[in-house]
Amino acid sequence: MAWQTASHTFLQMHAVQEQYTPNQDAILKVLSENLDKQGQYYLPNVPPGTSMEEMGKAMEQAMGKPYASILYSPKNETSMTSNLLRGLGNNILLGFILAWMMRKLRVQTLRNIVTASMLVGWMAFCFFPYPAFIWYDVPGIWIELSDSVAAFTLAGLWLGWWMTRKKA
Repeated sequence: MAWQTASHTFLQMHAVQEQYTPNQDAILKVLSENLDKQGQYYLPNVPPGTSMEEMGKAMEQAMGKPYASILYSPKNETSMTSNLLRGLGNNILLGFILAWMMRKLRVQTLRNIVTASMLVGWMAFCFFPYPAFIWYDVPGIWIELSDSVAAFTLAGLWLGWWMTRKKA
């Protein structure tokens, strides 16, 4: 969580994923007039039930033209406290799972624990952010990679130190 906080705040690594536009008020007005519910939208798209043949035609017609992925909510009800607590709980759970996995290593050395933790970060990256990049050219893919690998590597360094320290 410390790495995620740093990369999103003072390091400003995710700025490319949250860009500002001076037209935001006009865009939000158009969205609120045309979208009736919260959801994620991909434009252009076809209605549910469209045949594969029609989908193919629509895809051909869309090539070379603008497209958009929209995450829309009609009402901003973000709770910083709730989100931080949920994130903290999630990361504590991930920490316990990672520690349990590292306990299962046949040979527990600092190197093995850090390497295994880093590979878990790589797997996490390959499961979600990378497929989104493949299909939707989501910006900031290298930032997502560094977030995944750095966070799990830092966790592995701490776990490796903790699990291999000499007990008096």
